[in-house]
Amino acid sequence: MTLARLTVNLAVFDKGGLIMQKWEYLVAPLKDAVAVKKGSEGLAPQRLNELGGDGWEAVGVSLKHGDLIAWPVVLLKRPVS
Repeated sequence: MTLARLTVNLAVFDKGGLIMQKWEYLVAPLKDAVAVKKGSEGLAPQRLNELGGDGWEAVGVSLKHGDLIAWPVVLLKRPVS
């Protein structure tokens, strides 16, 4: 599985004023989901569970289109210290 990473700075305000929170983003394709059919049991991809254990949080889902099929792509983020 190919994963893409991106690190972004985001301005965040707290009671003490402006602080800069740095986020790391990850795009994870879920090619396992291609086989899921309407009415089938839910899909719990092991890779997402592993990433969650490493501190990644899913923040968005989109479709990546291939030649003949499309599969879900999950956008994840976690704070960078």
